[in-house]
Amino acid sequence: MKKINSILILSMILFVGIFSCEKKSSEIDDLLDKLPGNKYYESEIFNELNLDIYGKWKLYSVSGGIHGGGHELNFDYLEVHKFGIYGFIRNGSILEFGKINIDEQGSEELLITFKPDDNSEVFMNDSEKYVNFFGNDTLSLDSPCCDRYNYHFKRIK
Repeated sequence: MKKINSILILSMILFVGIFSCEKKSSEIDDLLDKLPGNKYYESEIFNELNLDIYGKWKLYSVSGGIHGGGHELNFDYLEVHKFGIYGFIRNGSILEFGKINIDEQGSEELLITFKPDDNSEVFMNDSEKYVNFFGNDTLSLDSPCCDRYNYHFKRIK
């Protein structure tokens, strides 16, 4: 019985360790990288025009909202990995991770929704965003409605 309890406790510690929000930044990349590429999708979800979304993005401003002034930066980075795996990161901790759903993907616009994993906290309730690229190093996630927030990023090389 002690052996079973020890195994159960060790399994719980491992589970919490893997999905804990208290990860150091080097462990964050590892956690997102360790998620199987096909955890959510069997193949690439973005067309060639939108593959630039992959990478690590530093949040530098938030605009919009009811008064139009945005709000303080509530996370540091957005990481987007192949097959639509994402993570919101603040102070070396993962706030939310999961998959990206594509709502619209044409040649001119890309509308996505961030869907948290069952093992993740829900951080961003305003999760439906239009994706806009400005060159290779600037990304904007814009809300489809005027009273929600727009997030602006610079690519981290």
